[in-house]
Amino acid sequence: MESIIELKNITLKYGDYEVLRDISFNIKKGEFTSIIGPNGAGKSTVLKAIMKNIELAAGDISIKGKSIKSITHKEKACIIGFVPQEFNISFDFTVYDIVAMGRNPYLVKFKKTKFDDKKIIEESLQKTNTYEFKDKYFNSLSGGEKQRVIIARALAQQPEILILDEATSSLDIHHQLDILELIHSLNREDGLTVLTIMHDLNLASRFSDKIVLLSKNGVIKSGTPSEVIDEQVLKNVYDMDMIVRENKLLSYTEIIPLRIRKSKEEKNIHVHIICGGGTGEYILQKLYSERYKISCGILIEGDSDLDICRSLNLDYVVEYPFSRISEESIVKNKEYIDNSDVIIVTDVAIGYGNFDNIKLIENIRDKKIIILHSVNRDFVDGEYEKILTELMKFDNVKYAMNLKELFYFLNN
Repeated sequence: MESIIELKNITLKYGDYEVLRDISFNIKKGEFTSIIGPNGAGKSTVLKAIMKNIELAAGDISIKGKSIKSITHKEKACIIGFVPQEFNISFDFTVYDIVAMGRNPYLVKFKKTKFDDKKIIEESLQKTNTYEFKDKYFNSLSGGEKQRVIIARALAQQPEILILDEATSSLDIHHQLDILELIHSLNREDGLTVLTIMHDLNLASRFSDKIVLLSKNGVIKSGTPSEVIDEQVLKNVYDMDMIVRENKLLSYTEIIPLRIRKSKEEKNIHVHIICGGGTGEYILQKLYSERYKISCGILIEGDSDLDICRSLNLDYVVEYPFSRISEESIVKNKEYIDNSDVIIVTDVAIGYGNFDNIKLIENIRDKKIIILHSVNRDFVDGEYEKILTELMKFDNVKYAMNLKELFYFLNN
């Protein structure tokens, strides 16, 4: 498939400030391409360069094989339809008037609009479901309706390429999906080449044929959504922890953001957590984001804390429900405990199924143990409370009344 837009080693500047250096990528005819990346990565600046709204400091951009340096603005307007983030006007134009502006590149001076122009305007209104309010004033419309009208105006140009600069950023999730489904149908059914900036990585992954990941360091990765939506790459670019998995219902690679990274470097502290029943979810995610080494005691298959451990690729020991804890699991759990620096016991209920977790720590005196307060969690006929009472006699054991105290004891 031929490239319809090609960026060749371009460098972009605002005055003396260099925004991007030596950027190269191409967009093939008929592709739906999304540019993603953190704020300040230069995404909108790249679109400005393609639209000839900013001069290139170096390199070149070709559109349909022709350098933009030799393409006139009128020529460009006949090839590219542009949809900005927002379109505001102070005069009361009707929707029809706004869409009719898309025919301006084809108008001849002092000549009236042709019948063909009117037909194209009406078709653009029909395609975007805006025909029903063509006589309304543009400024009376909702945000989602306005975006549809601006897309209709771009379609009235009869472009081969539609470029959108974060066109859904100010819309609620209903209207975001509405606009993207419209653009996707134009791409698939009319063969329109689409280039858009996206902040929502899941929507970019769901609708795009190709994704270009930009950062201040340039193009980090370019390719299909499954190639670019890579957990390790995105973690580093966005400086946050996330889980990347397949959405089997909609057949795309999706991102579940966890939390921003509080620490740039890994902490040389191993925390072993005794949890279960969802009592460890927040603690696990927080310590993971703060770059602690983490392991978990014996968890039962089906436990939500176990799901978190698996998602974060943590060390853990697992047993099946209603089965006796194996010697192998006890040995593995003891190994994690022996290698840890700190042990945290959440407010998990203790029964005979997980009592071995507690038995393994009752005689530890050489490492910090933090126990989170809870009431009515002893389901082993008082045996857990006996161990707890004995443990509290020793200086290495801290009893936290809440999570704030727990994290204070961990860090002090």
